[in-house]
Amino acid sequence: MNVEKVEGPFYLLNDDLIKNEDGGKYPEFEGRTVYEVIRVQDGIAIFLEDHLDRFFRSAAYLDLPLPATAESIEDRVYRLIAANQVGEQNLKFILGKTAKGESMLWIFFTQSIYPPKNYYEEGIATSLFRIERLDPNIKLVRSDYQKAVLQERADKRVYELLLVDGNEEITEGSRTNVFFVKGKELYTPPAKAVLLGIVRKKVFEICGKRQIPINEMAIPVEWIKDAEGAFVSGTGNNVLPISKIGAVAIPTMDNPVVQMIMADYAEMVRAYKEENKH
Repeated sequence: MNVEKVEGPFYLLNDDLIKNEDGGKYPEFEGRTVYEVIRVQDGIAIFLEDHLDRFFRSAAYLDLPLPATAESIEDRVYRLIAANQVGEQNLKFILGKTAKGESMLWIFFTQSIYPPKNYYEEGIATSLFRIERLDPNIKLVRSDYQKAVLQERADKRVYELLLVDGNEEITEGSRTNVFFVKGKELYTPPAKAVLLGIVRKKVFEICGKRQIPINEMAIPVEWIKDAEGAFVSGTGNNVLPISKIGAVAIPTMDNPVVQMIMADYAEMVRAYKEENKH
């Protein structure tokens, strides 16, 4: 049973552009699938090469042969953007096997809700959630995990949850990576414990240029009360400041390190769009 919300007049199955009709049949996959979500802004698939690189790694991890090269997928993405005349929306890839055992790559536009402007100006409320992700480095489709997270976010009335493992350490956000600031340094959970986000990667690039040290280490929950700033990063959220974790207020909006990273990331996206105009 497919629960994907496919938006727009067309989607792609392998190389075929298919009309998205009411009651239309979407592909059914057998076994495990991998996915990737890419943000399209001003008709440009942001950091597409980075996303494709991660998608190919996820596919290799599950031993799912991709029925396309990176270059041909890039062509398909822009065919779909043009056919649907999309300015800003999220694009989703799902790769899996059909009942006949054939590899199928499904590319479509999906429901996209982005944080309102005031979240970037005032910060977001978050809450701790004790749950562990299996295979954190790989984007596996897991509906049980998604349901638990959606329910908890609604119950706590927060925009994002920070996941806590059995060692009482924060690993990541439910759909983001998380960073903390102490002094002029950043702290983030180690790569092996988290999904390696594309925006996370860009934060590392920014900090490299700015000579801001990043410490990859376990983040104990009791650290929260001493944090001088915190933010999450993710495809749909960019670099999003945190103002509260549970009942603890975090002075992120006054933190110059976070403000610099947010500004640099916005500039990085602007430059990428400029370079990749079609």
